[in-house]
Amino acid sequence: MASSRPIRHIRPNQPFSEWAKQVVERRETLWFFVWKDLKVQYRKPILGLAWSVFQPLVYFGIIISVMSVSGRSNSELTIPFSLYLISGLTIWNFITSTVLGSINSIQSNAGIVSKAFFPRFYLVLSPMIKGLADLLIMLVITFGFAAWLGQSINGIMFIHLPLAILIAFLTCLGWSAIAASLVVRMPQIRHAIPIVMYAMLFALPVFYDLRAIDSHPLTTAYNLNPIAGAMDLFRTGFGASPVLHFQVMAWFGQSLVWLIIGTLFFRSTERKLADLV
Repeated sequence: MASSRPIRHIRPNQPFSEWAKQVVERRETLWFFVWKDLKVQYRKPILGLAWSVFQPLVYFGIIISVMSVSGRSNSELTIPFSLYLISGLTIWNFITSTVLGSINSIQSNAGIVSKAFFPRFYLVLSPMIKGLADLLIMLVITFGFAAWLGQSINGIMFIHLPLAILIAFLTCLGWSAIAASLVVRMPQIRHAIPIVMYAMLFALPVFYDLRAIDSHPLTTAYNLNPIAGAMDLFRTGFGASPVLHFQVMAWFGQSLVWLIIGTLFFRSTERKLADLV
C-alpha cells in the first residue's frame, strides 16, 4: 500500500561531494525552473522588459531629482553622477531581485518539494540565473546611457565587468540561500527581508562614495562588502577611481565565504524542507 508521507531522498549525513554531484547531474531540472521563471515574466515581452527596468529607473529618477533640488555637489566623483548612480543601481537591482526571487521561489514551489525529488538548491539557484537576464537588460541601458553622455569606456571594462558580475553573483547566491533558509525556518521574517534589501540602497555606495566620508567604521565596512566592490569594479570601466589588486582579491575571497556560509546553512535546512514549507 502506497504511503502518503512526503518523499525524502536527502540522507541526514549526505556527504557534500554526493550533494554537489546531484546538483550537477540533475541540471535539466534547473533549466526547467529557469525557463518557467522566464516564461512567467516574459510571457508578454514588453511588460516583462518594462518590469525588469521599472524599479531601478524609478529610483534613478527620484534620486536625481532629490539631488538636483538639494543642490548637493558631487565633485568628488570622477565620472558623471548620473552614470555613477545608474551603474550602482544596476548591481543593486540584481541583488535585490534575486534575493527576493529566491524567497518567492521556495514558497511558490512548496507543493513540488514534498512530491518530487530534485536538488532543493535549484530553488535558490534558478532565480539567480534568471536574474542574469534582467542584469543584462540593465547593462545595455547603462552602456546606452554612457554613450548618450559621451562617456568613454576603458578597455579594462572587459576584465572588471565580468569580475564584478562574478563577485556579485557568488555573494548574492550565498545571501539568497541564507534568506531562503531563514524564511523556511521562521516564516514571519519574510516581511523583514525586503525592508533590509531596500535599506541597502542607502547602506551601499549606490549614490555616494563611502571613501569620501571621514569615518573609519564606514570605510572598514565598505572594504569588507563585496557588493560595494562589484559596483566599484563596474564603474572603473567608465573612468571612475581605480581599485587596488588586493581589494579585488579581498572582495572575491569574501564572496566565496558568503557562498560557503549560505550553502552550508541551506543544506542544514534542506533536509527538513518538505516538512517546513
